[in-house]
Amino acid sequence: MGRWLNSDWTERGLAALRATLDVDASVRRDMIEFLFAEGFWNREKLTWDAALARWNGCLNPRKSEFFKIGEVWALMKRFHRYELLRAMAEDLGCELRIRPSEEQQQRLMERLAEATEHAAAAVAEASAELARFHDPAPARPSRMGGETPRFALVESDDDAGQAPGGF
Repeated sequence: MGRWLNSDWTERGLAALRATLDVDASVRRDMIEFLFAEGFWNREKLTWDAALARWNGCLNPRKSEFFKIGEVWALMKRFHRYELLRAMAEDLGCELRIRPSEEQQQRLMERLAEATEHAAAAVAEASAELARFHDPAPARPSRMGGETPRFALVESDDDAGQAPGGF
């Protein structure tokens, strides 16, 4: 192995993965069903026996099968089994804490409020655009002092102190 990763590191990682996913038969059944339900695994292509063999193979370092990051992440989230995440944080020198339910709820409420504001702004913008779409064509600009108003592209000495376009 390389300079950063050694057999101890590999063993700690595997132990953390097992602690996260090596569960009793009923929880394993629920986890596999979750992988099917969420579309990680395809029930039409994978029989129950094949799914069970795949699960066991993913926990066996001598097999070529492995869990994908998304699968492990989703399982940790759904089943609140964070042992692998804790081991990763420890290995990386990071502190990890589970937010209290109240704090999680507050963050979700803030996300919901922000999403509602964005949605309201998008609806207002689209509504205004739709309203303009049905407005009759705008009238031609009126002439001011016999000339059509226009914007100056460059400022000349003659224009000093005037607003662009003679306004």
